[in-house]
Amino acid sequence: MNRGGRPRANADNTGYDVSFQADADTTIAADRGVYFSTDGRRQREELMNITHKKRRLEPTQLDDRLATWIPVPEDNVDMTGGEGGNDAEVADVVAGEKRKHYDGSLDPMSKWRPEKQVFMDALLWHNSLGDHKLCCDTCGVKSDDGSKERVRLFKCRMCGEFMQCGDCCLEWHERTPLHVLDEWNGNFWEMVELGSLGLVYQLGHGGARCLFPDLKICKMVVLEYLYVHRVQYQYCGCKKSDTTPPLQQLLRNKWYPATTVDPATCTTFGTLETFRMENIVGNMNVSDFVTTMERRTNATGSTGMNRVPHRFKEFMRMSRQWAFLTRMKRAGCRHDKAGACPQDGRNLPPGWRDVEPKFRFLYMLIVALDANFKLKNRMRANAKYDPPLGPGWEYFVEPQEYKKHLKSYVPEKDISSCIAFAALLQKDTRSTAGLRVTGVGGCVCARHECVRPNGIGDLQKGERYTNMDFIVFSALLGFSLLWLTISYDIACQWRKNLLARMEKLPEALQLSMKDIRLQCALPVWHAGSHEEECCNAHSLSVKPGVGKSDSEGVERTWAVLNPAAYHTKDMNIGNREDHLNDKIDNHNFLKNIGLSSLAERAPQVAAFKEVSSTVEKELREKWQGEINDWLADSTKANPYVLDKSAPDTPSEAQVRADLKKDEEAKVAAGRAPLHGTSATAFLTAGMQLEDSQHRILAELRGLPLIAPDRESKIQELRLALLKKIAKLRKLQGVFMPGAPALIANEESLRDADTPPPRPEKIKLWMPHELDEARRATGCARSVVDIETKLRSSQCLNALIHLRSRLHSKQFFLGFRYSSSSHMVGQHQATKANTLHAQIGDRVNDGAEKYRKGYGALLKLQGNIDPQFRPLKDSDLQLDGDDGESDRAARKKLAMIGSGRGARAPRNAPGTTRKVMSWIWTAQGGANEGEEGLHASVRVEWCRARARKVRWEEEVWLVREEMRRVIRYLDWQAEFWRARVESRPDAEAGVRAGVRAYALKQAALCTRLGLFFRSEWETPTNEMTKKVVAGGPPEHLEGADLDDFFDPVPPAEQ
Repeated sequence: MNRGGRPRANADNTGYDVSFQADADTTIAADRGVYFSTDGRRQREELMNITHKKRRLEPTQLDDRLATWIPVPEDNVDMTGGEGGNDAEVADVVAGEKRKHYDGSLDPMSKWRPEKQVFMDALLWHNSLGDHKLCCDTCGVKSDDGSKERVRLFKCRMCGEFMQCGDCCLEWHERTPLHVLDEWNGNFWEMVELGSLGLVYQLGHGGARCLFPDLKICKMVVLEYLYVHRVQYQYCGCKKSDTTPPLQQLLRNKWYPATTVDPATCTTFGTLETFRMENIVGNMNVSDFVTTMERRTNATGSTGMNRVPHRFKEFMRMSRQWAFLTRMKRAGCRHDKAGACPQDGRNLPPGWRDVEPKFRFLYMLIVALDANFKLKNRMRANAKYDPPLGPGWEYFVEPQEYKKHLKSYVPEKDISSCIAFAALLQKDTRSTAGLRVTGVGGCVCARHECVRPNGIGDLQKGERYTNMDFIVFSALLGFSLLWLTISYDIACQWRKNLLARMEKLPEALQLSMKDIRLQCALPVWHAGSHEEECCNAHSLSVKPGVGKSDSEGVERTWAVLNPAAYHTKDMNIGNREDHLNDKIDNHNFLKNIGLSSLAERAPQVAAFKEVSSTVEKELREKWQGEINDWLADSTKANPYVLDKSAPDTPSEAQVRADLKKDEEAKVAAGRAPLHGTSATAFLTAGMQLEDSQHRILAELRGLPLIAPDRESKIQELRLALLKKIAKLRKLQGVFMPGAPALIANEESLRDADTPPPRPEKIKLWMPHELDEARRATGCARSVVDIETKLRSSQCLNALIHLRSRLHSKQFFLGFRYSSSSHMVGQHQATKANTLHAQIGDRVNDGAEKYRKGYGALLKLQGNIDPQFRPLKDSDLQLDGDDGESDRAARKKLAMIGSGRGARAPRNAPGTTRKVMSWIWTAQGGANEGEEGLHASVRVEWCRARARKVRWEEEVWLVREEMRRVIRYLDWQAEFWRARVESRPDAEAGVRAGVRAYALKQAALCTRLGLFFRSEWETPTNEMTKKVVAGGPPEHLEGADLDDFFDPVPPAEQ
């Protein structure tokens, strides 16, 4: 298309611009300039302002050798999410054969018991000469050969079961001075050292003789697992020593010196590596490790008899240095990132920025932020300045910039729009008596649980924003992606003013948010502790593009690090940081080489189709639009939340806010509480503990046996609940002075032989649980009034949610038994029953909450509000929810708005005698009707859809992560090959060592890549083939993921 433009002239010619657009097949657009000479005889054309049209690509169209490779091409994903078992066992199960069992494998101890005397006799046999004769097995000399001196005979514990004389033994061990000998004294074996026999070890030649050894014979204590040795040695003094000074002679002999000048203590490389593994795997500390070697050398040495040299401090110093050097050498770049996390230039395909919007979530980074107050560190009066060996090189933040940033911290008052979090309440008030560090904040990869580089920082008080901001943006240093999700258990509050706070950080940590789409979310499990509106708006389960990430992996990371809390509590700050870096490095290494199976899309997709098929197309399209609108703008109505039917029904959060205002008025009038906690906060905490108890009971409901992983989760919940109950007990002494005596009396009456009740069954002793007389004398009157208002709000809101669940249950029952449902066969019936049971559980939860509140009101008021009545099971009975005989009546519910009636079955009671349950006429329920039914079903539909979509995303993410792992290992192999000649100025031996180590690491990366790829290409289960072979997530069809990200609203910035 040509478009005339303003003529443009210059000294030589005149011309005009026209717009030029290429054909449909080309990919450029430009302006074409046509210029004429002044005499009009010459013409020149030129293309200017050329812009290349961005071509939207699918991941399979990218210039990447793995683009068309589909991991788990058929059915290799474990639907149970567990680890694969033994192939033979699987084959037996598939073939239907019964596995063979042998008696010895069923109970090996029963087979050993009759043979225990045989084992004991063998141990005793080794205390004697056994089959040995009193002669040297090497030269044949006898112990008693007729000479004046008896020939001494020895046996080496490392070399084997043969005897040698002293001369043969010295010659045999010329190059192995750290072997341990036993000498036969005529009656029993005694331990002796090679040094006591006169062995002098020659350094510089691997034990071989030196032509010109140093004349001085030195003595050294050498620690080699499992013994402490006293060794005599000589340095090399020949020409070779000109290029190998004494320190290098020790190191090249694999003896690590404790000092760099005149060392008197060494340990072997193998011993240091053994301790490092014991330390990071089994939390072995230096004291126990060294003591073990001392006891093995001489069990009675602690008495002072034949005392073994004590080298605790020396070994602690050497082990710290060794661990640091090992990390530097192995990682090559100081730290390990998650190989499956997106890293531009390393594991992302070329052109990833130009993929279609619906696939952009494949290249999004998801990180989790949290604090841990177990990893404390005490102040020490005599502590010396001991900085970490690599400050800011590994997983801790750069210390100097961190301290400089914290000095500018100004306390800020935060007003929480959600529940009262301890993280917010104690961020400036947490007890720090005697502590240099109260805990750590950490940032990890939310999907793979690898700690991010510079992702750990010490906390000086509580979970202050200034600490957490510095930590998370340090962990994102060098971030070059376009999409980012940050999960944090108080993200709903932390996200406010986040960008404004970022501008106060050092310039190097600030991200250019112009090109980054950021969303903040709550971890899935922690979201349940937030207000319902907050949970439904910010839970990770409703955020687009995150798959089935739960972001609770940071808690599992703390579980790995917490065992180190005991022995790092008193360390110097540098030693502590190096030690934790080593633990984290091992954690990341294991995560990177580990494999997991993640795919459970099929059940969720099927469940969603089950739900979706009950809803008319027009409604589905309307609800889909509401979801898209809310994802693009969080200020719009949240489709995952049921609208309150009656505007005059306040939420529980609103009631709490009103009560807090009343208490603030009392404070202004000079009646402030001396203890610093309001009565509303105290009672709210108690009611939240009731909810926590109910959650644990719900987890245990109907489970005769509990799987180990689920039992571990329940134990964690119980432990957290027990700690909160202990805090509640302290507050009860303030607000309910009569409660402690009742609690103590109850405990005294309990049988001492009976175990204490589980945390979920502990009586909390809230005000309503006291009788009227004790409430009057042992409980503040204001506390009783406030609980009455809170319980009333609890009942009202429970009724609203109860009606919603009953609406959903009624609707799905109607569809299931309608003539058009096509639910035929056992498989369809099982799915429907499962869905029905899930909704039924929610109804029961709502009923339990109402009954709890109603029971409390009854005890507190006696004369209860007439809108509240006892909730019977019959009140929860729905039309048609009474058995197979009412299937016909359920037709009506499958045709919302159709206007068609339905005749009641002959064996059902007539509608003239039907009595409506009181819950439908209570406040907020009088005018719900079909509109309320639609809203209830909408919420269930949206949530089912969200679960289905997250699983679809998960399958796509897992496949892309598998590709990223292969790309990352390829990149890492090339990285090591490029370092083969990285030390050209070093001496020949060092250059050769660098080359060999780099090639070894490159080969390892290549082998790992081939192994992973072969593992992920092996089919095992036909059902999973359908899971992985699906198309892109339905919610992303034709959508732009950028529109679904909800940046921090301007009002909150």
